[in-house]
Amino acid sequence: MSDLPLFYSSVVPLDSQAHRAHGVSTAADRFGFAARAHIIPAVAEEFAAAAREIPIVFAPAGTGHSAVFLCGLKAQSNLFISEGRWNGGYLPAYLRRFPFILGERPAGDPLICVDTGHAGFGVGEGVERLFDDEGKATPALNATVKLVTEYAGAAKRTEQLCAKLGEFDLLRSVTLDVKTPEGASASVHGLFIVDEAKFAAISEAALLELRRLNFLGAIYAHLFSLGATQSLAARMKDGAVKTAA
Repeated sequence: MSDLPLFYSSVVPLDSQAHRAHGVSTAADRFGFAARAHIIPAVAEEFAAAAREIPIVFAPAGTGHSAVFLCGLKAQSNLFISEGRWNGGYLPAYLRRFPFILGERPAGDPLICVDTGHAGFGVGEGVERLFDDEGKATPALNATVKLVTEYAGAAKRTEQLCAKLGEFDLLRSVTLDVKTPEGASASVHGLFIVDEAKFAAISEAALLELRRLNFLGAIYAHLFSLGATQSLAARMKDGAVKTAA
């Protein structure tokens, strides 16, 4: 699998023989792998659940954009992770899915794959096994298959959402600036949000298209989530945030 997504390094198909005794860590401090990621991929289905706590923005991706959670205000700094623990109420599906991912084949059904390079994937104490001694799937694996499969479908829908936002010219670039009382500052450049003025003036045909695709709820949740940027500032000693066009 080439062009691996964020965090993935050694992806192979999950195998009941090779990985029979393997499992995934359930320790609270298992999220250290994401401690240096200030943006985390997001899918539209989780916008509403996360909007009160994590800002949802759009980042350049190829010729278009992708939806992401803004988890930090400078590169290599995730303000939601401390000592490997996720210190937030909502845990992004991308992190819940890792180290698993859906692998597609030119012919045949998709495969559940796993990143064997992940430190939390292994054998012994502290892991939740994926197969029993006979090689049958455990409840943990069944739940994983459901999550990975649903995430793949949600990711495709989110790509469609981003494509429609681009098609209707609804995105504008922003820079988030933070200044703390102590005088420290940080800025995040190159992000995009829905332009509320353009969204308010959207054509009836475009609005009906977004409604038909059931994207209006995700757009409103995204706009609502921008208020959560202040929570990031609070995690940086109650800094003051401003948004510049």
